[in-house]
Amino acid sequence: MKNNLLFINQNQDIIQEFLGAMEGREVPMEIDTADSGLEAAILLKKKTYKVVVTGMDLPTYDGTKIIEYLNKNYPQTICIVYTWRLELANLWLLVNERRVFRIFQRPADYSHIYEAIVDGFVKYDKREADALDRRDLEQALEERLKQVEELKQVAKEQPWEKREIVKFLGSLLNVFAHNIKSGISGREQWQVVKYEKKMLLWFLDNKGNGIDNLEDVRQDLCQRFQHPEHRQTVDIQIDEISEPMEREFCRELHFVIWLLLTRFAMLTSVFEAHVALIPVNQERFRVRIEGLFPEGAWGAGHESRAAQVTTSMTQTILECFSERFTQSISDEKVIYFLEMQGWG
Repeated sequence: MKNNLLFINQNQDIIQEFLGAMEGREVPMEIDTADSGLEAAILLKKKTYKVVVTGMDLPTYDGTKIIEYLNKNYPQTICIVYTWRLELANLWLLVNERRVFRIFQRPADYSHIYEAIVDGFVKYDKREADALDRRDLEQALEERLKQVEELKQVAKEQPWEKREIVKFLGSLLNVFAHNIKSGISGREQWQVVKYEKKMLLWFLDNKGNGIDNLEDVRQDLCQRFQHPEHRQTVDIQIDEISEPMEREFCRELHFVIWLLLTRFAMLTSVFEAHVALIPVNQERFRVRIEGLFPEGAWGAGHESRAAQVTTSMTQTILECFSERFTQSISDEKVIYFLEMQGWG
């Protein structure tokens, strides 16, 4: 298969700029282009690409949908993102949940993008070769199983290493916020960083590690957010289920509810939360999260640019963790409805 790629961007000037930058390079490649998500989807159904370079803000289907489609239908295709600024939480999701190979922010050095594309070609070819030689590879892996286990023990992360990583990334996040050019004021920027840092620490500290079942989800969240003395109450109702839930699903569910309750707590010191976990059928699980607030608190809290940014960030994450996501909002109440894959 020849080296080919699809470049997706809604700006025709950037498309032409990219084509010019790739012309005459050492590694020859066939390049197709699309200026919308719909046009890209049509090309992806007709042709297999080794590499797809996509922007995030696209008409009809945005970059996230394109990457989801590739991960589901063409997992061997290498995905590269080339876009404007990304929030740190969205960056984490692209790398870990969407398995994006490289991410570049405009403007970027096209030489670096070219090197990433070449690396993508190599990675794609290696995947193809691995698939052809899978049987031999599995035999070789089985023979070296003991060696791998020994290496895992040697490379096992030490507690002090994690603490240092947390400190480093926390400092990096502060520098990122200080240097970024945006219309958000200093205090609002600090509020956004605080929210991002809470999510970052949740993932780095593996706070879902102690969550093995739905009762663990209930107990942990009530312990964190149930403070009647401060007029913060949390009620979590779980409908009776006939089969146990997968541990990984329980941890994802814990994170989603934790994320929204954290959002409530950052918005106002007084709130009442009602969470209902309802099985829909043997494959789906419905989650209803209702937040009640003092009169006007929710509307007033979202007048700031920082609150709008964190709300947008929250919605993006909820869309990634759920099959369906809707919300109903008023000045005193917000209700989130999610459907998630859940049965083990």
